Amino acid sequence: EELGSLLDKLSIGSESEAFISQEGFWTSEGGGDNPANCAPLLNRNHGCLKTEQKENAGILERTSKWPALCGADAVKSLPKVQPVKGAGTSESILWRDAERTFKSEKFRQQMIDVLELIADGDYHQGMGYFTGFLLLVLPPQDVAKVLHKVGTDSKYTPGYWKGQPEAFVRDAMVYHQLVKNRIPEVADHLEKAGLVPEAYAQKWFVGLCVHTMPFEALLDLFEAFLQEGYMFLFKLSVSIVEAIKAQILATKQSEVNKLFELMRLDEKVFPDDNMDFFKSILQAAKDCDLKSSDIDAMRATQMKILQEKLEKVREREKELKDDSDDEIVFSDEDEDEEDESERLARLAAQ
Repeated sequence: EELGSLLDKLSIGSESEAFISQEGFWTSEGGGDNPANCAPLLNRNHGCLKTEQKENAGILERTSKWPALCGADAVKSLPKVQPVKGAGTSESILWRDAERTFKSEKFRQQMIDVLELIADGDYHQGMGYFTGFLLLVLPPQDVAKVLHKVGTDSKYTPGYWKGQPEAFVRDAMVYHQLVKNRIPEVADHLEKAGLVPEAYAQKWFVGLCVHTMPFEALLDLFEAFLQEGYMFLFKLSVSIVEAIKAQILATKQSEVNKLFELMRLDEKVFPDDNMDFFKSILQAAKDCDLKSSDIDAMRATQMKILQEKLEKVREREKELKDDSDDEIVFSDEDEDEEDESERLARLAAQ
């Protein structure tokens, strides 16, 4: 179908504008007279986006160029997608993520409308993070086109926004190898503490640092990512570790929770008003000397290793299933199901 017909429902009146330009946004989502009651997504706005529309003119002018940065402005049609499980109901993961992002039904529904155009029978919360932020500063039609480009173009991160994100696990393994090569003492410290990259690097790679960095830094990060693609994420990840190297090594290996707070750039440890810290990470990432040919070779190697591990696990799971065929299973027993991305993370670490 033509892009225009697919996106008709995103182009009705004021709802064709970026959220911060839509009537009632700051009243319902910004907490009104009490900013502490803002929508979850806005927790790290830190005054970057203003409640007075005219004060956002510079940011909106800047973000209006983002579709052209990634080639999304040339997208003329969107492929049909398979609906995500539970689509159109409050049981949908898309609806639950919209609830975790915005406060009012109006803005939640607009987020869901965009996600339902792009999520092809599968979904990862990282897509919701990126979508939520983009909707703040871009019209919904442009958001859909950018998501399509990032999710399908090999320059970016196809395969990341899946329930089984093997592409991300592969890249987390590449990142870990980079740290071992460049900052071996940190890699050794984290390994001995039992921290696998898949457990914390999703925030950087899949979630694109939404909820991890303040909005002012995210504007720079997204711009660099849209210009450079997946290579910027590897440069960023190495630069984050370099920036917090001293804190990592000063934290005991037994203090796993503290290490996780560091690796996730927790706001309690790295407050939003320390903008120089975040800006220095982004500048270091832009200056990083990684070569795409090296990363591509590492990607190929790590994917082969991952597939070999997964094949062994599938064989073990089949054997266990065969052995348990004769067991009695009661339908009212609770099963503690492991999230697929957690399973992949665990397998990659084996």
